[in-house]
Amino acid sequence: MIVDEEEFAVLKSGEFGLPRNLEGMSVTSLKDYRAALEREIKHVDETLEHRKGVTEGAEALFKS
Repeated sequence: MIVDEEEFAVLKSGEFGLPRNLEGMSVTSLKDYRAALEREIKHVDETLEHRKGVTEGAEALFKS
């Protein structure tokens, strides 16, 4: 995956609250946090797949 400099600046600035300071979190909290991140990644992946289908459908419509 290639990230351009503008996208990198947004990620670096912490717009999404990441990276999060993990110091002081218990093992249980860290495991819960990881599970939440994994669910969010799955949600993002599903959204990307949906948008890919929408984009492909629109492209096919306008190519006709």
